[in-house]
Amino acid sequence: MQSKRKLKAAHIVEALQSEPVDIHSLRKLSISPGGLLSRKLRCQVWPHLLDVTDTHLKCPKNVRMHPECRQVQLDVNRSGGRFPSTMPKEEVDILQEQLTDLILSVLCTHSELNYYQGYHDICVTFLLVCGKQLSFPLVERLSTYHLRDFMVRSMDSTADILNYLIPILEKSNPELVKYIEKSEVGTLFALSWLITWYSYVVPKQEDIERLYDFFLSCHPLMPVYFAAQIVLDNADNIMDGECEMARVYQVLLQTARKTDLPLETLISKAADFYIQFPPSSLSVTAIDYYKDGLAMSTFCDYALVAQHELPDAVLRRRGLYSSDRTESSVNTRPSNADSTHWSAAKTAAVAVGGAVGAAAIAGAVNLLEWAPHLLGYL
Repeated sequence: MQSKRKLKAAHIVEALQSEPVDIHSLRKLSISPGGLLSRKLRCQVWPHLLDVTDTHLKCPKNVRMHPECRQVQLDVNRSGGRFPSTMPKEEVDILQEQLTDLILSVLCTHSELNYYQGYHDICVTFLLVCGKQLSFPLVERLSTYHLRDFMVRSMDSTADILNYLIPILEKSNPELVKYIEKSEVGTLFALSWLITWYSYVVPKQEDIERLYDFFLSCHPLMPVYFAAQIVLDNADNIMDGECEMARVYQVLLQTARKTDLPLETLISKAADFYIQFPPSSLSVTAIDYYKDGLAMSTFCDYALVAQHELPDAVLRRRGLYSSDRTESSVNTRPSNADSTHWSAAKTAAVAVGGAVGAAAIAGAVNLLEWAPHLLGYL
């Protein structure tokens, strides 16, 4: 195990030292088992994943004058549990002051962004991993891209993002979806998961950092795919009892809080599922995805593709078709929305994986963008 870690660490350093930096390999290494292994490597890789290595941001002055300052301070004062229990109180106090300034600096820099309770949980992770100086450009970029839909004044965008959960679940376990819908529990149980990137619910700090390696390398909707895998992994427990809202809600709420969360398995399944069913292929919500102007929808399905491998390999590993099927038989599929997007998925995943050039990515993305609208008229 130790030799594998050393070998992976060497690959990460090699990708960082390439000229130019090998972003493709860094994403692949960030997603693969174990992620980026250490805080030292995360400090070096995360700026490349968020493309802030050439960003020179100056922290604004008088950030404590921001109208949200009091609320931020209240939340930060309650964040003591997010710091290591062995950390001296004096050091925690310093970090909490830095956390307050970090959050307010982003809000002062972007007046269009609104603070929400839970945002500070994400910022804590960056502060612990990267320190005061590096955290500002990282959190600023994350807030204006991945988290932007959570930072608008209305909760409508967040609700729209949560709406992706049920279509993803339905692809794997329709019976579970029927059970959840019968209980009328909705999807709010996953709200704290998504808006904190699981920082609020996953008990181990090392697991949170591992998840950030994964999410920073992928489409902003990947936390929803991960949420679906948590729910699917607990399907038997969820349906083993009275189909009553309070019980089902409590069971669902606790599924992400397990100390023995099978993190690597869930990451692998979420990544594979993303390739099989990218956001634009979830036809139930595809119209809303393009219509409502979500920041999420500005990311093409494969700009930050998860697994960097052929969908054929994913399908075989998940047992969705046998290895002896020929390419021609795979291409013989029903003429429906899923098959259209599956074809685009295959093309794009091959492109991002390096088998073909950027033109193929553009072609695949165009197909993904037009397919939902075209299919609506057929």
